[in-house]
Amino acid sequence: MAQEVVPAPLDDAARLQPGCVLRFRQGARVAVITEGKRRRILRAIAGYGIVAFALLQIVEPIMHGLHLPDRMLTFVVLALALAFPAVVAVSWSLDVLGRRLLPTAHSGAGAIAAPHRELLASPTRLALAAVAGAAIAVTVFWVAARGRMAALSIHPTLTQVTFAGGIEEYPAWSPDGRSILYVARVGQSRKVFRKDLESGKEEQLTRGPHDELQPAWSPDGRRVLFVRAQRPDQKLQPGDVFGEFDEGDVWQLDLRGGTEIAFVRNAFNPSYSPDGSRIAVDASWAGPRRIWVVDAGGHNPQQVTTDSSEQVAHVAPSWSPDGSKIVFQNIERTKFDVRVVNLETKQINSITNDYPADVRPAWSPLGKYVYFSSDRSGSTNLWRAAITADGALDGPLQQVTTGAGQDVEPAISRDGKLIAFTTLRQNADIWRLPVSPAKGLPTGDPEPLISTTREDSRGAWSPDGSSVAFNSDRGGDMNIWLYSLQDGSTRRLTSGRGGDFQPNWSPDGRAIAFFSSRSGSPSIWKLEVESGKLTRLTSNRAINANPFFSPDGGRIAFQSDQSGRTEVWTMNADGSGARQLTNVGVGGHFLRWTDAGDAIVFRCACGGKAATMIIPAAGGEPRQLVDQKGGSHISFSPDRSRIMDVVGHKVLWVSPIGGAAPEKVFEFADPSVRIDYPVWSPDGKWVLFDRLQPGEGDVWMMSNVE
Repeated sequence: MAQEVVPAPLDDAARLQPGCVLRFRQGARVAVITEGKRRRILRAIAGYGIVAFALLQIVEPIMHGLHLPDRMLTFVVLALALAFPAVVAVSWSLDVLGRRLLPTAHSGAGAIAAPHRELLASPTRLALAAVAGAAIAVTVFWVAARGRMAALSIHPTLTQVTFAGGIEEYPAWSPDGRSILYVARVGQSRKVFRKDLESGKEEQLTRGPHDELQPAWSPDGRRVLFVRAQRPDQKLQPGDVFGEFDEGDVWQLDLRGGTEIAFVRNAFNPSYSPDGSRIAVDASWAGPRRIWVVDAGGHNPQQVTTDSSEQVAHVAPSWSPDGSKIVFQNIERTKFDVRVVNLETKQINSITNDYPADVRPAWSPLGKYVYFSSDRSGSTNLWRAAITADGALDGPLQQVTTGAGQDVEPAISRDGKLIAFTTLRQNADIWRLPVSPAKGLPTGDPEPLISTTREDSRGAWSPDGSSVAFNSDRGGDMNIWLYSLQDGSTRRLTSGRGGDFQPNWSPDGRAIAFFSSRSGSPSIWKLEVESGKLTRLTSNRAINANPFFSPDGGRIAFQSDQSGRTEVWTMNADGSGARQLTNVGVGGHFLRWTDAGDAIVFRCACGGKAATMIIPAAGGEPRQLVDQKGGSHISFSPDRSRIMDVVGHKVLWVSPIGGAAPEKVFEFADPSVRIDYPVWSPDGKWVLFDRLQPGEGDVWMMSNVE
């Protein structure tokens, strides 16, 4: 019987003999695949693929939870790809090592070595190699994320700068960081003050009867720009809270001689470039509010931002340290975000584009961050965003201040180590004023109806007058709530983020239309009051706002910029059949149907000559309805003979439709109190309105920031 000869396995040296090399070259692909299978390399590759896929499913939600930019996910994928060769190398090396440790079959030790061979060559070993490779990627990602978070960590120290009663606001740093400008009330108007931080000495810089705000210190320390109201009896107010201002001019104060000159007409929020050669402002010189740049003398204006919609406003510019970019506040009705424009290319980057209100950005002089105020934590606090050299977001947003106050108007010292800001304490409540149904004149004193420490706004009477729907952030997010006049109870009708504003009832009281950015852009929504069912009625990316039901409830009029400019549109109550009615430009917050439902009353921008107009619901040419006082908050008396409105966010007026002279209705004695959104009750006996009462405000300083 012939003895079977078992060939001994080739050692590594034998494998590298010339003959072997020649055979490898001749059948390289087959040999590699065969060797890969024999050494279980393909198992390692498959195992690593499974582990890498699972890792991505874990990393992606963590990344979004930390508000890391999307490019970090690309970084993780790249790290996993770089780890792949390591997995192959480790698997191959362990296989070679295992075979070297195993004795040959004819040595007589096979039975003893078999368990070790199985351990080293098992799929478990290959899986461990794959996990080790994945661990490399995880480690790299974790170190990068921790490094990013460590770079953003701050340990600030807070110091109160102003202490007087009332409101001190709009801080601005001197170039040497030793003094701060701020605005405080003197009598009936606000004036610019300077405070020396070392001595504590305070000095009033401007005088006179005009309201003044928004000071900016020139880089050489010799001049101060500020905004002055055009009339001595006028209080400068934004159209909406944190919105755009009107009827003001930029003035310049020479600090050495004390002389004042009118610098730029009809402009706001002046901001010096780092070298002082240019000034950025926001202005409506060519239509909608945009960012403009003028030279050091206030001449040669150049528009630097544009938008596809006239309904979008750009305000509050702040320069980058190199003077090549400007950060500003973007306003889409009730949606406030931060944008950056490159002055050379005119490209605009979004720093924020989400539900919270992000306002009044300021670029750090060191260039690393943009600071702004945001309510994304539930209260309005200071936040910051890391910025790339190209003006794009470069990491997670970080909260800088905490607390229940409104921390606004950040100003950063030139060395980047100090931030001055204003902490305001104010809230909006809903009040009602008893009036005569026939003439609209007051029959008593106003009284609070819905009052909390949060913002309660834009009330709407139910058709039977028993309830008021309103928007409120008392639950954290701005949602629609319902107040019962019968028992004083309130209940929330909507929930979720995005901001739900300005409810309007259907005639049968079963539904409420409102506008919200809960879908990403301002859209019209309908709420079924009893069931709570929500239906989105507009699905385009335009700005759609201010819906109002027709008297029969079958149609809804609303404002939209689908055509590039805000106009009056109508649609069926289910959202179908949308059509544009006007082509003249529309402003204000309210639309109103006639009793017959055959026409719609609106406020026309009309090329700068605003007028209250009426247009047939079936289409046609609009005509002027009445020469009224106000115009942004149209509310008819029950018999449609008069319009109630507010002028300057301060004084209620009633304007007869028949052509008689308007009459003053009411204003608060305190000039700081703001009135908005007046709405006549169904029985004509009350006028509902918002009352915004600024409480107190102080300038604070934060050190050890960057």
